[in-house]
Amino acid sequence: MGNIFGKEKPLKEVLRENKRMINKAVRELDRERANLEKEEKKLIADIKKFAKEGQMGSVKIMAKDLVRTRTYITKFIEMRSHLNGAALKLQTVKSHQALAESMSSVAKAMVKVNKAVNVPAINKMMQDFARENEKSELMQEMMGDAMDDVMEGNEEEEEQ
Repeated sequence: MGNIFGKEKPLKEVLRENKRMINKAVRELDRERANLEKEEKKLIADIKKFAKEGQMGSVKIMAKDLVRTRTYITKFIEMRSHLNGAALKLQTVKSHQALAESMSSVAKAMVKVNKAVNVPAINKMMQDFARENEKSELMQEMMGDAMDDVMEGNEEEEEQ
């Protein structure tokens, strides 16, 4: 599915743009919430002022506004939380994409290595190594036995 204006954007670019949009929306929500909190403080001060003056009709109307303002503040907090959840999901998608790309490159490297490896040559090399290693161990054992015999001979001469 191509884009009308040219190539389709890569997943990395789409994820980056969406993350920017979410961050922008979170900032806007935070600004609105801050404005509502200022309005809430102003309403509380006005309610106290009108209550002292005995204007209960105005107090009742402002109290309803205060409840409505607090409800909106709560809704903005919920929306911010949902946006942060969406941002986290985008980050997870981005991580999975990076993992998939890494696995793909590792698989390609393994294919190249497997093509470059000459199994019969390695098998022969391992057999040669095993044979030479066995010879070396045998020579070490013979040298050790010879040294033990020499040492035993020296000990017997010293005892006499």
